[in-house]
Amino acid sequence: MEKIAIALQRILGAETEEENLFGPVHEALHPEASSPVCLPGRIEYTRTRIVEIAPHVLERHRVAAVTNNATADAFRLLRTQILMQMRQNGWQTLAVTSPNKGAGKSTVALNLAISFAMEVDYTALLVDADLRDPDLRNMLELEPGPGLADYLVGKAALEDLLIHPLVGNLVVLPGGEPVANTSELMRSPMMAELVRELRGRYPDRLIVFDVPPILSGADTLALSTYMDATILLVEECKTARDDIERSCDLLRHSNLMGIVLNKARELPEPDPIRRPKPGFFARLFGAEG
Repeated sequence: MEKIAIALQRILGAETEEENLFGPVHEALHPEASSPVCLPGRIEYTRTRIVEIAPHVLERHRVAAVTNNATADAFRLLRTQILMQMRQNGWQTLAVTSPNKGAGKSTVALNLAISFAMEVDYTALLVDADLRDPDLRNMLELEPGPGLADYLVGKAALEDLLIHPLVGNLVVLPGGEPVANTSELMRSPMMAELVRELRGRYPDRLIVFDVPPILSGADTLALSTYMDATILLVEECKTARDDIERSCDLLRHSNLMGIVLNKARELPEPDPIRRPKPGFFARLFGAEG
């Protein structure tokens, strides 16, 4: 399983403890063999279609939140910090985006939604709102079928699209087949009605939207008007600083909660503390001596 280290910081360049929303990362996170976590009390889903996802499918697609290992702990830390903010503000909807494609936002969105679904006080709904490149159905290896795009054009009812994958109290709404006029669909009355319905149906439900990369088009900005908050996923050594800054600027009105650093390299082992040589600090600070 690919190493995922999650570094969380309050917008780009934050340095103080008050500004740092999620806290520093002090070690690399290594996935390892583990036993399943205890699941919360299950809800009996009578109207939602149930599709059991095999454990090896979750492992193949880097779903770590159902296990007990360091990577799962990272997602639980992320979940806890996000929940603190969402509880304080009475928020239910969270968008997960990235500046560009390939940073792993769908993997993080799925793991985060599962982490929410493991909470005893909440249920979780994961919506694949990346209609140009919907990936949730592939990640769960579900059979081809309709999804969010079909609902937005009036071809399918919502209750016929929802799937419970027998993972905690999680329900997923796949995206369906890729479509072209995605920004128009995101701004449509059907999308606004969908978000209102999802919010109002269950007050204890947290809704995670896997949305398109912010720099790839107008879809995410159109959808952000319905979102309570957003997190931005960036890839270490690949996402350009300019792209991060542009993304933060575009999301400045959407309650950007923080930045998630994905695919981080393993941190080196620290050197043992040794007594510095004479004159070390003087040279360090440019003084004579």
